[in-house]
Amino acid sequence: MEQNQMLLYVMAIGCTLCVMFGIYKNPAYLLILLIRGFFCSVLVYGIHIVCSRNGISAPVDLNFLSIGTGALLGLPGIIVLYAAGIWII
Repeated sequence: MEQNQMLLYVMAIGCTLCVMFGIYKNPAYLLILLIRGFFCSVLVYGIHIVCSRNGISAPVDLNFLSIGTGALLGLPGIIVLYAAGIWII
């Protein structure tokens, strides 16, 4: 296993534990995550549709990683996704 892959696993396990602890302490947090994930997925899909109608390649696609980022981090997470997508392209 490479070092980058091990770091990814450590971060994924840490994030999972934090989310599970938050849900355990406050079960309403799960509803907040679901609602925030839904609204962020609608936002990403809307931006994707607007970009495709104007002939622009959208830097972020709608997948489980972008929905998860939006659910955990909210609007700042979506902004970071688009900033990283534009910076990479």
